[in-house]
Amino acid sequence: MLGLNKKLKELEKEGKTINVAIAGMGQMGKGLISHIRSLKGMQVLAVANRKVDSAVEIMREIKVGNGEILLVEDKNKTGYKDTDVDKITVNYKNIDEKAKRKIEEAVKERRVIVSNNLSILSCIEDVDVVVDATGSPEAGAYIATDAIANRKHVVTLNVEADITIGPILKKLADNAGVVYTVSAGDEPGALKELYDFADALGLEVVAACKGKNNPLDRHANPTTLKEYAESKGSSAKMMTSFVDGTKSMIEMACLSNATGLVPDCRGMHGPKANVKDLVQVFSLKKDGGILSKKGVVDFAIGDIAPGVFLVYTTDQEIIKKDIKYLQLGDGPNYLLYRPYHLVSIETPLSIARAYFYNEPTIAPLENLVSEVMTVAKKDLKTGEIIDGIGGHTTYGLIELYDKAKKENLLPIGLSEGCRLKKDVKKDEPIRYDDVSLASDSLVFKLRKTQEKMIY
Repeated sequence: MLGLNKKLKELEKEGKTINVAIAGMGQMGKGLISHIRSLKGMQVLAVANRKVDSAVEIMREIKVGNGEILLVEDKNKTGYKDTDVDKITVNYKNIDEKAKRKIEEAVKERRVIVSNNLSILSCIEDVDVVVDATGSPEAGAYIATDAIANRKHVVTLNVEADITIGPILKKLADNAGVVYTVSAGDEPGALKELYDFADALGLEVVAACKGKNNPLDRHANPTTLKEYAESKGSSAKMMTSFVDGTKSMIEMACLSNATGLVPDCRGMHGPKANVKDLVQVFSLKKDGGILSKKGVVDFAIGDIAPGVFLVYTTDQEIIKKDIKYLQLGDGPNYLLYRPYHLVSIETPLSIARAYFYNEPTIAPLENLVSEVMTVAKKDLKTGEIIDGIGGHTTYGLIELYDKAKKENLLPIGLSEGCRLKKDVKKDEPIRYDDVSLASDSLVFKLRKTQEKMIY
């Protein structure tokens, strides 16, 4: 197989491109749009964002001129006033022929179609790959199923949706002959590279882990982190999901579900450790480490961030001697260390891999291995509504799926919008029986079908 860079350059020489549509123009989506526009053999054909005025401003920020944009507004969500941007208003349930011709002309002219409706991403025939950069399980459910139904590959940065309904999305994509994959560049994708390398060489994985960028504070919320988030150019809700540990739980559950590696304990260990200490810390208890078993996912707080690492071992004495000769340690455990992950900057690798080779970068197994359960961030009262990942009410902890199922624990990906039917104490897990579920949501319906598929 030719390298992806060579394949992309050849595609460009042929006058062709991989046509990409992107949902969500936050920090990751914005960077991805800008990056793709600098690459050969790939172009951004359409973007969708909840706030269309913000979307247009972002396009201008990344040097997309007014003449390069066609704004396609949902007739139920109109309101953009700038007359310098070419605009049409459509009914997405029944787009008229005039609007279709206008969109087709924009595609031929290589303009970027900007919309406030997610439906635009899959209804454009020329789109090859849809990228989900939203971080919302409900939006992710719609984006993926709509793309798959229209025979588009799906590359997702939305690990929140993946850990909730990933297996059924993978099944639907397989049946449709398209790819469903989590993106390269985020910690799960970066770790999957190390895992595949070690696994292909017959090495035994002791632990696959990420470095956590921020100190852990389970009870942080968007109010306490508002100024800090602004200083980092992030939304307060996203920053909260990082600081309270939920994002780390989600990322490692994603890796667990793609490899079969498991959390060693509820919530993982998350020790403070620097690179020089990792091999010793992530070893079995009998060898002076923290682990009760091999083959686990975890995280560390220290100078490892923003990198990822994998601790491995071998029972072959000759291989141990070779590794020692290569100055990689005395054993019995050894370290593979990637000191970076480039997040959405690496997403084009997954886009190209799906398009050229019909292969995922990282995708879930048939059944969930790990779950991220919902835990009360404060004392919650009957009638309160859970405000979701990165909010004021709850945080997430990773747990074995079978154990979470047995204890009837509420998945964090289904928590947003649920209303409490009873009081729940701070740091207590929330169960299905404790809430009235948002059962009309698409993510809930897909999860319900997935549960039947698994069992």
